Amino acid sequence: MELHSAPYDLLEKLEFDKIVELAQNYCAGALAAQALADAPIYTNPNQIAGLLLEVEQMQKTYQEGHNFPQGGYLDLSDEYKKLNIEGYTLSLEVFQALRLQLVLAQQIFSFFGYGKKRDIIALYPQLYAKISHIEFADILVSAIHRVLDLDGNVRPDASPELQRLSRMRTSKQQELDKRFRGTAQFYNGKGWLADIVESIRNGRRVLAVAAEYKRQIRGIIHDESATGRTAFIEPEEVIDLNNDLFNLEQEEKREIYRILRELSGIFHPYAATLQLYQDTIVDFDAIQAKAQLSYQYNGQRPTISDKPSYKIQRAFHPLLLLKNRRLKQKTVAFDLEFRNDNRILILSGPNAGGKSICMKAVGLLQLMFQAAYLIPVEEGSEMGVFTKIFGDIGDQQSLEDELSTYSSRLRNAEHFLKHADRQTLVLIDEFGTGTDPKMGGAIAEAILQSLNKAEVFGVITTHYSNLKHFANKNKGVVNGAMIFNKDTLSPTYEMRIGRPGSSYAFEIATKSGLPQAVIDYAREQVGQETHDIDTILIEMQQERLELQQAKEQLLSKQNSLDQLIKNYEYAARELEFNRKKLKLQNKEQELQEVKQAHTAALRELQKAVEEIRRTEDQQKAVGMAKQLIAKTKEEKQNISTTVANIKEDIFKTYESTTLLKEITVGSYVKLRDGVSIGIVKEIKRKDALVEVGKIQLTVPLRHLQPIPPPLQINDRLSIRTDSVQRQANFEPRIDLRGLRHEEAMEILQDFIDKALLASPIEDLRIIHGKGTGILRRAVIERLRKYSSIKKIYHPQENEGGDGVTLVGL
Repeated sequence: MELHSAPYDLLEKLEFDKIVELAQNYCAGALAAQALADAPIYTNPNQIAGLLLEVEQMQKTYQEGHNFPQGGYLDLSDEYKKLNIEGYTLSLEVFQALRLQLVLAQQIFSFFGYGKKRDIIALYPQLYAKISHIEFADILVSAIHRVLDLDGNVRPDASPELQRLSRMRTSKQQELDKRFRGTAQFYNGKGWLADIVESIRNGRRVLAVAAEYKRQIRGIIHDESATGRTAFIEPEEVIDLNNDLFNLEQEEKREIYRILRELSGIFHPYAATLQLYQDTIVDFDAIQAKAQLSYQYNGQRPTISDKPSYKIQRAFHPLLLLKNRRLKQKTVAFDLEFRNDNRILILSGPNAGGKSICMKAVGLLQLMFQAAYLIPVEEGSEMGVFTKIFGDIGDQQSLEDELSTYSSRLRNAEHFLKHADRQTLVLIDEFGTGTDPKMGGAIAEAILQSLNKAEVFGVITTHYSNLKHFANKNKGVVNGAMIFNKDTLSPTYEMRIGRPGSSYAFEIATKSGLPQAVIDYAREQVGQETHDIDTILIEMQQERLELQQAKEQLLSKQNSLDQLIKNYEYAARELEFNRKKLKLQNKEQELQEVKQAHTAALRELQKAVEEIRRTEDQQKAVGMAKQLIAKTKEEKQNISTTVANIKEDIFKTYESTTLLKEITVGSYVKLRDGVSIGIVKEIKRKDALVEVGKIQLTVPLRHLQPIPPPLQINDRLSIRTDSVQRQANFEPRIDLRGLRHEEAMEILQDFIDKALLASPIEDLRIIHGKGTGILRRAVIERLRKYSSIKKIYHPQENEGGDGVTLVGL
């Protein structure tokens, strides 16, 4: 759906046509210039977002020093249609234009490396998407290069026959030149030739013969000079050679036509593809034209809201900005943000203070934004999409329709009230003027009330005090002022939201030089009460604004306090959790030591068995062995029970906190014993279905930890996906020898994460070498952070000893 604007010339009144003209100046071809002129004002937010990204990324190519291919091209659409006809032959001129177009298309495809230069594609994905689905036919470039040279002429070796004819024509031409020079020298020696000696007539070399000697030279007279004093004669000596040369040239033309017909046959199946290439070139040309224009005023891509809104920061009227830059003058920026449900700005202030410029800038920026032009605003600006933009700007008199200015304004207002809705932006300049101020102000207020009831957005400039009062009393409407320097009696062109502006009529009249008596009389007629009404209104609005700001500051402080309390509670829970986790680690260490003691006890048991074999008191020895085994089992069981109890206590503490409650479907989580990030797809009682890359795992909720959404989740997921896809070939062995500490720890962590995901793998082998033992100790320290690891030990010396660490999962 395209934008509904009214009246019919609104885009011209907002000077959007001038923006288009400026962009057209940067187009390399007429087709792109026409495309910009015909482009609609879009109303689909997703479409606008995609188009703006294209322009932004094209502008980025300039900033990054990546020269995007550009060049001239012609419209060959009609020729491509004819090429669909079987047997149709394209002319040499068309092939010359087609060659330039093909080379430009090939350069565009080569810019993205035919999909192989991932770094370029990653920088400009929106631009690459425009050609990612198109295959470039290199065969066409090769075919046309075999026929045409760099100057666009048919190559002499385009075919064996053409090469033969070319050699014969060259030889014949040399023979002709030699004979003609000899003939010319002979007759010139007799004094029969004119000063110019020779010329070309009807494609033949001729002698310029003085009229009185033309009967002396045998040959064909091709022409005479205007005065009749010179005759142009082809001498008999070269007629046969000229005829032979002419025949060779005709044969060459026929051979060239045959070659072009054969070449056209190659291009015939690609007629639609060639049209697609041309459309792509035109599309990119239009994008780069927008980008080059926006580069002149530092255009930015605002955030797109899913509903009508307006939040622009440090915005400029683009045409005024460009003009002032040429004149080396300063341009004043303005901010406009509708907050607290306000949608309509009543902008007041002195004449020539910049009201109309600001109002027009709002409309022009909105049109540019919805036409996919980057706009001169600061980063962080946000804009919504409107389906209708209505404007009442400038003199609307119509002699043809017998309408006065005020009548035309009322007709516009009638259209606005009939069609305006929540998706409408209304722009009205000097609202209510054109009739009796009292009645005009009342009608303007009634119209404003209806527009506000329709929940439109808008910027309205006025001098009427009753409209300023209306904005002060009614929700949805806010006052704004163009600031005036009362000391210098000059406008500052700065806009301020939240307070009305004064017209400063008497002050400006004084500055303009009107007699003081005239001004004093005017003051008496107006009355002091009427004169002071703007001042009172400004003070009231200022007090209201200060109260609103104080309220917002109070709310902000309350939010900060609530966040601090929440952070404190979170920290307290984490502290308790970490305290118990530390206790668990200590007990696990103790259990590890008991296991080691158990191993030592087994060695003692083996010695006891040997003793049994040697002693006669076997019963006593067996009793000692049984006591030792029982004692070891009891100690191990006690420690294991303690560890299990602490784990359960930790999990209960974790489950009782709000942390676990924060995990819902769609939450981003990570395994408490790893770094892999996943998304919760489903929750069943105390288990969660977590998607990590393209793998889905069922994990107990207690093993998960909620985390904020990653800033670059797309990129990370793609990396994790690649990792998961390699799990089927996971190698449970890693070699860290020769690596720096940080690099080794990063690789080790990734290795363990993959091992945990590659279940049911149970045993891992980590080779780190013996050396000084620093890397071995670092590996063991890192491994102990994973509760999923059951044991860490070294193999026998013949299997690597201390240079290898074995891990049981």
